[in-house]
This record gives sequence, structure tokens and C-alpha cells, in this order.
Amino acid sequence: MKSIKALMLVSTMSVLFGCTSGSIPKATKFTSYSDFTQGPDGGVDLVWAKIGLRDPQRLKAKLSKYDSVVIDQVFVVADASSISEQEIEQLTHYTMDRMKQTISPYKAIVDQPTDKTLRLSIALSNIETPNPVLAVTSSVLPVGLAISTISKVTTGEHTNVGSASIELLVSDAVTGQPLFAAIDRQAGNKDLSTMIDSIDDAKDAIDYWIERLNITLTGWQQP
Repeated sequence: MKSIKALMLVSTMSVLFGCTSGSIPKATKFTSYSDFTQGPDGGVDLVWAKIGLRDPQRLKAKLSKYDSVVIDQVFVVADASSISEQEIEQLTHYTMDRMKQTISPYKAIVDQPTDKTLRLSIALSNIETPNPVLAVTSSVLPVGLAISTISKVTTGEHTNVGSASIELLVSDAVTGQPLFAAIDRQAGNKDLSTMIDSIDDAKDAIDYWIERLNITLTGWQQP
């Protein structure tokens, strides 16, 4: 059975927080695609919010209490033979830069969180997994890696190469409480393995995804 490798680049100055032990109710954290609902017109395909924040106005009110954002991780999950570490770095750095450009009109981008800071985690994938990547990375990937460290780990279950996807998880930077998540599962007719052949194509797809995320996140803007 062919192993699929997850390659992670920790891309900021912040240190990752440890995960709470024990089971986490679905009310506070998504565990499968069935926990998501359809996204807004023109926005991402799937969205999730914790119970109590599933009304758009409540979610907007909650997010408005935060004044800054830490963007601390970009996970790239792919067949290890299809992508090099240099290409991982190019993709993650480009994704980080584009995310900062998208988020900065709404929230300050910081390295050190406060009690008014959100934490953003991002995953890019070209494999079909039984659960969202960001739902399982906490139990798969090591905690506290140094800046710019790339770590390869086996995801545990055999997965098939499929359409490209991007995931975004927004959580409280201090408590680690997940608040909101979004998944976009396609970029035209290309998957990530095809796009890796051309970094320019991959960047075009990331631009497409992030524009759709931008539409989804417009509620962050203050009135």
C-alpha cells in the first residue's frame, strides 16, 4: 500500500500550541465533511462554525471582537514523489503572502498573539482523505517545530490522489478553540499534482481560492 506523505512548513515566528487531550465534541470541532454546510454564492464550497456561531450575524459579531490574526501554518499534503521541498517552500510562502494581503484590510497580522488574536491554519492537498486535513493534523504532526522546519510524516491511511483542495481553520489564538472553517475542493479542472509541474499554475489556483475565501470572509470588515 503506497504511503502518502504530509509535508508541513511552519511559516511564522509563533510556537504551535499543544492540543487538548480526550475527545472533542462535534459542537466545538469538525471531524468530517458532513459537519460542513454549503458556502455562500461565489465563496468557498463548504463552511463550518461552532454551535452558537452558525448564524452569520453571530459569527460576524464574534469575529469583530478580535483585532489581529496570526497565520502560523501551511500544510501541504501530497504524494511525496510529486513535490520537492523547494516547491513546498514556494507554494507555502506564496500562500502566506496572499493570505496576508487578503486578511490585512480587516485585521492586523501579528507574530505574537493576545486575547484578541485569531489563529489561521491553512492546508493545500491533492489527495482524497476521509476527513478534512485540518481535522486530523493535530494528531498526526509534531508540535512545536522551529521556524521553517519541514517535517514528513505518514498520514496513517491509504488515500487516493484526487482534486485539489484548500482548507482554512480560524481559531482563538490563546485558547485554541476552533471558531470557523472553510473548504474549497476544486480549482478548475486541475489537481495539485498537475499544478506542481508549473508553479505559475499553482499560484493561479491559489489566487482563485483566496479570492473565494475573500468573498467568504468579507464579514470581518468593520461597519
